[in-house]
Amino acid sequence: MNTLEKERIVKKNILQIFKENFDVSQTTDDEILNIKPDRELSINYAVYYESILDIFFIEDMEPESIKGTVKDTIKKVTELWPMIPNSSWEWQMQ
Repeated sequence: MNTLEKERIVKKNILQIFKENFDVSQTTDDEILNIKPDRELSINYAVYYESILDIFFIEDMEPESIKGTVKDTIKKVTELWPMIPNSSWEWQMQ
């Protein structure tokens, strides 16, 4: 899986997690990308970050390591998300 594909998957999932945790039905994806949940939303954002850490198998990281705008979180998670050997079509016979 190349970096662009990995980022596309992360973006799609993080936007979905964000929409499930916050009432942003009238907000576009581009607007969501610029939101800073820990500063701009008055509700509990910890579940949002914990969900991201769990889904992308980076549970050993602290939520502070992926905080920032939603766009920043996507970039950070893309870098931190481990490549699991059987998670990609790009493999070689041994």
